Amino acid sequence: MSTDSLTILLVEDNPADVAFLKTLLRASDAKPWQITEVKRLSLALNHLQAASFDAILLDLSLPDSQGLDTVAQVQAIAPDLPIVVLTGLQDHTIARQAVAQGAQDYLVKGQVSSELLIKTVTYAIERSQILRRLRESEQCFHGVFAQTFQFMGLLSQTGLVLRMNQVARDLMGRQDEAIDFQFIWEAPCWQLLEPVQSWLKMAVLRAGQGETMRSELQSFTSQGASRWLDFSIKPLRDEQGDIMFLIAEGHDISQLKQAEAETLKALEKERELNQMKNSFISMVSHEFRNPISSISYGIDFLEDFDPPADQRAKCYERMRKSVDETLQLLDEILLLGRTESGRIEVNYTLLDLKDFCSEILEASQLTQGQAHQIIFVAENNSIPAKLDTNLLKHILDNLLSNAIKYSPKGGVIRFTLTSQENQAKLCIQDQGLGIPEKDQARLFEPFHRAANVHQIQGTGLGLAIVKRCVDLQNGQIQVESQEGIGTAFTVVFPLNPVQPE
Repeated sequence: MSTDSLTILLVEDNPADVAFLKTLLRASDAKPWQITEVKRLSLALNHLQAASFDAILLDLSLPDSQGLDTVAQVQAIAPDLPIVVLTGLQDHTIARQAVAQGAQDYLVKGQVSSELLIKTVTYAIERSQILRRLRESEQCFHGVFAQTFQFMGLLSQTGLVLRMNQVARDLMGRQDEAIDFQFIWEAPCWQLLEPVQSWLKMAVLRAGQGETMRSELQSFTSQGASRWLDFSIKPLRDEQGDIMFLIAEGHDISQLKQAEAETLKALEKERELNQMKNSFISMVSHEFRNPISSISYGIDFLEDFDPPADQRAKCYERMRKSVDETLQLLDEILLLGRTESGRIEVNYTLLDLKDFCSEILEASQLTQGQAHQIIFVAENNSIPAKLDTNLLKHILDNLLSNAIKYSPKGGVIRFTLTSQENQAKLCIQDQGLGIPEKDQARLFEPFHRAANVHQIQGTGLGLAIVKRCVDLQNGQIQVESQEGIGTAFTVVFPLNPVQPE
């Protein structure tokens, strides 16, 4: 609006109406009026393109334009210009339609006073300015709403989605308007998360009563990727304090949740390592104490009593056995440490697997005695294979030793060897204690021993070593066991493994 005068474009083809309206305007005590008058719409459009006006008085019955199209053409050229329609006594309906289409007001020719005319034009200008500011404010809000990096949504008090920004649509996997006017908990990103849907329903209900609700919610993108949101639903009130809408906001905290999970995992790993360290210290203290005590006792016995030759020989034998047990325990600890740290190199050697297993079995029977019957069955006379002999020896020694240790005297142990499809399969099956089902998942963890071994001596290292020796040679190991019936360990190796360059 001009600060000095009001500029009016008068579009009217009736000279008498033009003169009357000009007289009414100039009779006003308000600001001076600058009136530009034209008789045709085409001329009016030319003026609108060349200059700016505060308002337009527009007749809907012109020589070159009739009806509502007249308003539409003016709006196309000057969308923010306030329009006051001039109409005859019989055209109230079309005048109201023009207002519905965007005109600010209308005047009926022949029923216009100076006061009414000026008031109508002035109010039309003021309303137009207010509407323009509202549009600008809405555009600013929409720009911020659409461009924010957070999930944002406008909800009804019942949880219906009225508007969602682009971030929210990307998360929900809906680029169209299909999500609008659906309940927020029905969005695709939460369809598989019933607890989240329940929380959203509860949050909408309580936010509708004035509370601000906040929680960490999991969601899924349209590609199936998991996302975590710091999500809130809060009421939006008017000047009187009444709740108009609900605002939904969400900040992506997926990286924070991942870091939190990794921290918890690291803490759990540290806890396991501490537990393993404590178990190791306890085991080493116990396992070393027995043979060392036996050696110490033997020394004292020899020094104090000077026993006969036969008793002295038995004492030396027990001491040698204790030394062997101590050295074996040290070897197991060192081997496990090397496999854990990756300091073992696999040295593949071409061997006859059947002959190698036979030799290991003979050595085991010499050291373990003849209290158990071991039946060795090999499918073929010769099974050529490329394996690491040291690692294979550790595997067989431990499996055979366990089968003997946990089987009753006189029990039968079956050792079978087969080969097919470039693979060798070794199976050692006993009829011993068996392994409780709850212990089988942790069977290959260091220092873990089954709950039913009772007083049977052991370190809990053997099967952990077996598992690592199998893995180093690209093999697989499986266990089938039933408590009170027995256990079968099956190891599968490739006969010609792919060796690293």
